[in-house]
Parts: sequence; structure tokens; C-alpha cells
Amino acid sequence: MNGPIVPIPTPYPKAWELPEAIRSRFGRDAGRQRAIFEQGHLLLVLHHLPGPDDLDRKPAFFWRKPDGEWRSTEGKGQSARTLEAFLRTMTDRLAEMEAQEIAAKTASQYHTLLEHLGPIVRTLRGQHRALQQARELSGNDPDVISARDTAAQQERNAELLLQDSQFGLQFTTARQAEEQAQAAQRMAATAHRLNLLAALFLPLTAITGLFGMEVHSGLANSPRNFYLILFWGLLSGILLGLLINRRPRSS
Repeated sequence: MNGPIVPIPTPYPKAWELPEAIRSRFGRDAGRQRAIFEQGHLLLVLHHLPGPDDLDRKPAFFWRKPDGEWRSTEGKGQSARTLEAFLRTMTDRLAEMEAQEIAAKTASQYHTLLEHLGPIVRTLRGQHRALQQARELSGNDPDVISARDTAAQQERNAELLLQDSQFGLQFTTARQAEEQAQAAQRMAATAHRLNLLAALFLPLTAITGLFGMEVHSGLANSPRNFYLILFWGLLSGILLGLLINRRPRSS
């Protein structure tokens, strides 16, 4: 004995009286962004803007009946204003991200922005393609043409914002690398000067340490020997410093 038939869930509202030619083109999920036109009915399948870690896409359906009445899953209006409001949310989101790009100063800030921009650019590109398809299928509908033009501008703005963010990340990375190279060069110069200073006083320190031992040679009681030792110590230090500072000649 067979059990009760479980209806297959549909991504669009069940109350919508769509033609069978349109209903038969859906499975359990909404699928990619596209336009479907059958028997005077136009159905737009669009996507909400995703987050950087969103694997699934939230669909948005816009149905235009043959008499020009619109239905949508994004509002209760029966005109194309629901489609305009849906596109306006994307324009506002791009404006927010543009402000973040202007304020970005570090590589991590640019990287976070690029993580969000990648899925958004792909979504807006698919949205523009779907609305262009709707324009070709539905004829000279001014609402569809206006939505297509808005989607084209949004796609262009998103791609420019993505490009600016990539350039900003590259410039920030190059600037940090240059600053690190300059800091390393300054540290190397400082270490070189310290080496020269150590080389200058090393022989003198060694000689004074040697003659500072308890050796009864009589040299320590002579002022002339003191200046002689000082002279030879400084001379040895200068020669050692010149030897360290000498650079190999390029061939």
C-alpha cells in the first residue's frame, strides 16, 4: 500500500499561478540567475548579495504577468517598484564598500574587502546577464530596460571597486616591503659603524689589558712607554678599521 504523496517543494511561492512551461523548469532549488519567458509571463530569478562565506544563494523572484502586474517575493507591491527597491539595496551596499575602500590603510583591511567583493561581483555579473536576457525576451518593457541599465551600472561599479581594492592591496604591500628594506639598510649601517668603533678600540683595550697585569717589567713606570703604547694601540685600531671598511673591488 502506497503512502501519501509528499509534494515536492518549490523555490517560488506555491500560490503563484505560473504556467506549466515555467514550473517545469525548476527543481528543488532556484538555480542560477536567469529570466524565463513563457506565454506572456516573465519570471526573473535573481540572487541576494552573498557574504564571503555563504555557500548557498538566497533567491529573489519577480513575476510579471501578461497584463503588466508584478509579483515579488521581496515585497507586497504589484508594480516594478519592488524590483527597483531590490536593486537599490545593492547600490547602497556598494556605496558602503566604496567608503570602506577609501578608509582602508592596511593589507588586512584590503584583504577583508576583497573577500566580500569577490562573490558580490559574480552575483552582480549574473544579475546583469539575467536582466539583459529579460530585455531580449520581453521586448521594450521600460521597467525591464531601466532595471537592466541599473544592473549594468552596478556591475561596472563593483568591478571598478574590486580593481581599486586590488591596486590598493598591491601598493600597501609594496610600501611595507620598501619600508622594511629601508629599516634593514639603516640597521646594517648602524651595525657597521658599531663594528668600526669596536675595531678602533679593540687593540688598545687588548694592550692596556695586557700591561695592566701584575708583571714587573718596569714599563708601566715610564711616561714615554705609556704614550708609545697608546700610539700603537690607536694605530692598530685604525688599520683594523680600514681593513674592515674596505670593500671588494668590482671586476
